[in-house]
Amino acid sequence: MTNPEWLEAAAERGARVPEMLGSVFAWYRDLEDLSLQDFAQKLGCTVETLHWVSLCRKPEGTAFSEHVNQIAEHFGIDAFELSKILRDMEATAALLATENSPLEPEARAVLMAALDREKKS
Repeated sequence: MTNPEWLEAAAERGARVPEMLGSVFAWYRDLEDLSLQDFAQKLGCTVETLHWVSLCRKPEGTAFSEHVNQIAEHFGIDAFELSKILRDMEATAALLATENSPLEPEARAVLMAALDREKKS
């Protein structure tokens, strides 16, 4: 199956829509300084497959694990790695949301330690 000519452009536009996986992927790649090729390799897929996955809605809520597994199975990517990336970015977003709050410095320290541990492993 060949990929349509519009796929890359659609994935780039999806990276600007917060509800799409593309936005999470773009943010993660930026934070980790990863190329598209390196990020695709991390998920165990091609860049073209990564573009298709980028067009999916971000898994959230009580069906998070089920949706991650469905996406991973459909596109043949690593479900564990996808889940880990999404959870890391949720933790990063939570950290950024509370960074200026003087009320919970312990929570910020825990989140920062967790993110640091994940980067080292």
